[in-house]
Amino acid sequence: MKKVLVKISLLVLGVALTLSPFAIFFAVAANQPHIYSKTYYAALVDKVHNLQTLKKQKKIVLVGGSNVAFGFNSRLIEEEFPEYKVVNFGLYAMLGTKIMMDLALDCIGKGDLVFVIPEINNQSTSLFFSPESTLKAIEDDMSILQKLPKENRDSVTGSYFSFVANRAKQRTIIEPTGVYQRKSFNKYGDISYEEKDENDLPIRAANRMSLHYDPTMVVDFAETIGDGFFDYLNGYDKQIKKKKAELFYAFSPVDEKAVVNMSAATDYYWSIRESLSCKVIGNPQEYVMDPHFFFDSNFHLNDAGAILRSWLFAQDLYRDVFEEGSRPSFAIPETPAYPEGEKIGEDSETAACFEYQEYEDSLIISGVSGDHLGDSNIALPSVANGKRVVGIGQNAFAHCTQIDNVVIPTSIGILMDGCFGNCPSLRNVYIETFHPSDIIVSYTGSMIENVTSDFRIFIHNDCFTDFATDYYWGAYASYFVRY
Repeated sequence: MKKVLVKISLLVLGVALTLSPFAIFFAVAANQPHIYSKTYYAALVDKVHNLQTLKKQKKIVLVGGSNVAFGFNSRLIEEEFPEYKVVNFGLYAMLGTKIMMDLALDCIGKGDLVFVIPEINNQSTSLFFSPESTLKAIEDDMSILQKLPKENRDSVTGSYFSFVANRAKQRTIIEPTGVYQRKSFNKYGDISYEEKDENDLPIRAANRMSLHYDPTMVVDFAETIGDGFFDYLNGYDKQIKKKKAELFYAFSPVDEKAVVNMSAATDYYWSIRESLSCKVIGNPQEYVMDPHFFFDSNFHLNDAGAILRSWLFAQDLYRDVFEEGSRPSFAIPETPAYPEGEKIGEDSETAACFEYQEYEDSLIISGVSGDHLGDSNIALPSVANGKRVVGIGQNAFAHCTQIDNVVIPTSIGILMDGCFGNCPSLRNVYIETFHPSDIIVSYTGSMIENVTSDFRIFIHNDCFTDFATDYYWGAYASYFVRY
C-alpha cells in the first residue's frame, strides 16, 4: 500500500511539474494590464457588443474595413430607413474583411440586410487574417474568439504566448491621442472625431494629405480578387439565407486621384457580379469620388464625404434593394475646401543636394545629387525650385554611401514604399512632426524594405505612443527609438 501511495504521489508531482509552467504563464497573463484597451483596435469589442444587443432587431449591417468605419453617417441612413437599426461593423484592414464577416454572422437575424464592403485592394478582397491584430482587438473580451472558425481560433491560440511576452515588455497601458483610438467611435460604430487644428477648424473637415491622395496605395481596378474570397462569400451567403436575411456586396469609396486603370472598372464590376451568388449593389465607378471628400487616405472620407457616401448608398438601397424610384431625403453636402497651405518661401539650403519628381505643384525627392552632397547628416529641404517638397520617393537614397542620418521636417507629408531601402550607409531617420497623421506611410510596412539591420526611426518622446499605435505607423514600431 505504501508503495502505491508513493507512486501516486510521484505521478501527481510529475503532472504538477509538467503543468506548472503553463499555470504560471496563464497566471502572469491574467494579471497583466490590458495595454491595448484604449486603442483603435479595441473598438472591435464595442462593435461586437453593440451588434449583440441588436440581435433580435431588424438591421442594416455594414461589414468591412476602415472605409466603412470612416465612410458612413449611420444616423442619416437610419432616419432614411426607420424600420431598420444601422450598425457600422467596419474597422481595420489589418484585421481583414473575413474576421468582420465571421463575427457579424452570429448576430444576424430574420429580415436583416447585410452589406460586405471591402476596400479595393488585394488584402481586403482576400481571406487575410492576422492573429496578432486579433489579440490586440479582443484583449478586453477573449470570449469573442469563440465566434471565429476553428482554423482562426487555432492560429490566435498559437500566437498567444508571443503576445503575452510582448505585452509584458510594454507593461503600461497605451494612451493614444488623435483620431485612431477607441473613443473616436459613436454609438452606431461610425468614426466621429471633433478635434480641431491650429486654425480652429475640425481636423476631419478636410483632406489632410499633402498631394490630396496617398501615392503609396494606388487603386488598380485591374488587380485580381484573392483566391478563395468569392467562394467564401458564396458560402457566407448560404449561411445568411438560412437566417432568413439577405447578403449584398457593395463598393468602397476611392479617391479619384489614386485610381489607375480606370478603364478596367467595368470588367472589375462584372467579374464580381458573375462570381457571387448574392446581389451586387451600385458600381465601383460611382464611388470614385472627388479628393476634397477624403481625409487621410484613399479610402477614408472626411465628415462631408461620409454624408455624400451615405447619400449614394441610400440611393443604391432604393434602386437595387427595394427597387423603388425614391431619392434620399437628406441633402448632399457642399464640397469642402482644402486646408490652406503655408506660403512658399525661398529654396532650402539643402535643396541642391537632391533630385526631384514633380507632382502637380509639389515635388517628391527622387534621388541624391552626389555633386552637391558632402555631409553625412542632412535635413531634407522643404522648398526647392520655388515649389514645396512634400515627400520622399521610392529608393530615393538607393546606393548612396554618404548619408548616415536624415532629418524629416514637418513639411514632408509622404514617405513612399522603399524610400529608405537599398541605402548601405543610412542608419537613423529623425521624424520632426508630432502628429503621425501628418506623414503618409503604407500600413503594410513596405516603407522600410531592404534597410540595414541597425536602421532606426527616432520619434519625439511626447508622441512616441501616438506613432506606435497609429493606423499606419504602427507597422514600423519595432524600429522606433525615443528622442
